[in-house]
Amino acid sequence: SAMIATRTAKTCFVYGTLMSKEVLHCLLGRIPRMQPKVILQNHSRHPVRQHVYPGVIPSTSTSASVEGALLFDLSPLDLKLLDYFEEEGVDYKRTDVQVQIPDVRYLDEDIQT
Repeated sequence: SAMIATRTAKTCFVYGTLMSKEVLHCLLGRIPRMQPKVILQNHSRHPVRQHVYPGVIPSTSTSASVEGALLFDLSPLDLKLLDYFEEEGVDYKRTDVQVQIPDVRYLDEDIQT
């Protein structure tokens, strides 16, 4: 089902398992429009204590970066589901970040639906 973009629609940077279309479909009931190969500069992956998955934290190293994807047109409910999946308040806090996207001349061709 297509989701209509509204003023409440959000874009979200994700990495790891949330880049999987299968995981997104199970979690959200749909696969949002995605932009792969997005880079979050000045951040690094690190182990999360007592968990098998990594976390991302700010880094003082200018060479540190994490590759992920942008998810577009997310509803407030979508964001709540993503927060629940990531256990917001436990090992995760949603924050605003700036990312680098691939060359905009190729953006439309690279967006996956």
